[in-house]
Amino acid sequence: MAAKQWIPFLSAALLTAAMTSILSGCGGTTANVQNPAPPAQNNISIAFQPEPSPSVAVGRTESLTAVVSNDSTNSGVTWSLTCQIDPGNKQGLCGSLNPYQSGSGSNTGSTTYTAPSTLSTSSMVVQIVAFSTRYPTANVVASITVNTFDSLLPAGNYVLQAQGDVSGIPYQFAGVITLDGQGNVIAGEQTLNSNGTSVTDNILRTGSSYFVGSDSRGTITLVDQTVGTEVFTLVLLNSSQNPKALISQTGIDNTGATATGTLDAQTSSIVAPSGSYAFVMSGIDVLDNLVPFAFGGVLDIPSGQTAITGVFDEIIITALKQSDTAFVAGSQISSGPDTFGQVVFTLVGLVNSDHPKPISIVVTGYIVDAGHIKLIESDETTGGSIPGFATTGGVAIAQAAGSYGSFTNASLSGTYVLGIDGTDLSPLNSSYTPWTWTTADVLTADGNGNLTSGYTDTFLQVNCVQQSCTKGQEIPGGQISSPLTGTYSVDSGGTDPGSGTGRTTMNSFSFSTYPNSKDPTYSPNLFLYLTGNASGPAALILAAGDLPPQPKLHYPSLGAGVAYAQTSASALSGSYGTRFVQQGSFGENDGTAQFNANASATLQVTGIGDSVNDPPTDTLQTDHAFSGTFTTPQSDSVFTGTVANYNSFGVGNDGIVFSVGNNSGAPNDTGNFFTVDYYPVDQDLGFWIETDLITGIAGNPLGSGQVSLGQYGERTPVCAGCP
Repeated sequence: MAAKQWIPFLSAALLTAAMTSILSGCGGTTANVQNPAPPAQNNISIAFQPEPSPSVAVGRTESLTAVVSNDSTNSGVTWSLTCQIDPGNKQGLCGSLNPYQSGSGSNTGSTTYTAPSTLSTSSMVVQIVAFSTRYPTANVVASITVNTFDSLLPAGNYVLQAQGDVSGIPYQFAGVITLDGQGNVIAGEQTLNSNGTSVTDNILRTGSSYFVGSDSRGTITLVDQTVGTEVFTLVLLNSSQNPKALISQTGIDNTGATATGTLDAQTSSIVAPSGSYAFVMSGIDVLDNLVPFAFGGVLDIPSGQTAITGVFDEIIITALKQSDTAFVAGSQISSGPDTFGQVVFTLVGLVNSDHPKPISIVVTGYIVDAGHIKLIESDETTGGSIPGFATTGGVAIAQAAGSYGSFTNASLSGTYVLGIDGTDLSPLNSSYTPWTWTTADVLTADGNGNLTSGYTDTFLQVNCVQQSCTKGQEIPGGQISSPLTGTYSVDSGGTDPGSGTGRTTMNSFSFSTYPNSKDPTYSPNLFLYLTGNASGPAALILAAGDLPPQPKLHYPSLGAGVAYAQTSASALSGSYGTRFVQQGSFGENDGTAQFNANASATLQVTGIGDSVNDPPTDTLQTDHAFSGTFTTPQSDSVFTGTVANYNSFGVGNDGIVFSVGNNSGAPNDTGNFFTVDYYPVDQDLGFWIETDLITGIAGNPLGSGQVSLGQYGERTPVCAGCP
């Protein structure tokens, strides 16, 4: 509420002197003197119309309008700005006003207040005063709070995890940070795998900070005593969802690391893991010349114990090396949890034809709560007691209480949405660049071993076995977009190591429109590790695409992912946050963004995002506007759309969502777009996948040559009127 501030022209001393003079002029007597008439009062007043907003986010603007009444001269309004840390705004720390005088020749004046772009605290109060230019005693004050919205990430511990690329090699990061609720990171610890080496270290308070803007986007800056400064962008999701935010790592002191992942609020009480957990991890096998590697399974930790039993599957390069194999003696929780929730696992029993003796893998976990642990392999350390094997990252999800050992085919029933990414293992791709394989699926299981219906969008960026590539056109890439059926089997009963653990095999897929006479066959194997939970991930996925003796005739690939039970095939409607990874000739592009979806007849999305493409040559690009379209869900629960980047064409005109090129593109540049399919889990959660790798769209008939996969979730704008 605006407040009046009266500024008198005469001091009390001057008023006393004036009255004495009047009296002395009357000959020293007052017997026959009438009291003089009071001076004429002006009726000038001023008020805000409408009342200003009581708060504004840093870097944003607020328009103010004041109306002067009873000023016959129409002299307008004069404005002033002040705040406690900078009285009179002499250093500009309060922000700025433009203009400082307005409305000359009128009784109405307007100005625009721009809040400072940064604050040293989480909030600051500024006072904006509107004066009648003619009669400054008539004035009105607006007190406005400039807010950083750091309160959306209140004081406490948060678990971060990201996976991506550094110099063409898979990269993993996991850690815990402590926030003070005022924009400062005051403590933390982390583990990261870069270029085949694992480092676990503390996060320094000096230089570490965080910030969240009014549209739910923000940044986190961490300073590590060994690796340097790390920067993450983020977009907050609805607090009732898990995770708390989607993040993208945009570099480590310009070393070239870029990744995407999640941020979760850590529970206030940390206890040692207990019970059974589904898990998957992926990365590279350092022992075997940096080749792609992934493994997954189910861990069982009896209550109050540290010994681990369970079952796992392992994939290296183009072969399923181990399948349905039990962990052996020595598998255990070897330390923790510490005060940050860090716990260390030693897993023994990874054996294959390349390594005939049991391999021990050390995995560091950062506990989110009793049901979620972020995982990162940590045996590739200098001077470690266990020989280094691989650098991988992943997640463990607790299975429903009492479900371990009792899963059957009936445990998988209904419709599920899957998102998978990994590496195209085609012979042409000798470097095995990560995130060159993307898959989004919707599958319906009947509870009796049959996948009765489904649809897949699967893309391999560098594969060259399709007719378009082998018949002289030399257009690399594989695309399988088709309805499908298949079978599945949940291990149960007998003496099998995986009996009833929730380990599930999906295979024998039949694609109704693919392959055809022009293209090779596609026969993936998917291993699902069921959680049995009614909400959250229904399963974690270890995925292998075509690992036969003749990979040149097929689509070899390796990756990991997650499956959710679909509750509704709703079209987009409302406010969302998203994270994404893109891989193309330009390198890897990771980012986060917010967008709004209009579910009316227009069926459009508009948003803004932040991304980075292969640092250090390219730096973080912020505030990239984009828009797009989408359809209502089709019969297969998938709905299509487009995304257009309005900032620039980007590197190589590849049509990147949030381009990292210069900002020379026209605002209505509708030629720079690509097609996507959306796979909704429900109204508030889903995946999107780029679908024009080969077929292309208008203005780009040969396809984009890039693959993209993103996840989106509901977000809540942090203030009324915020985007």
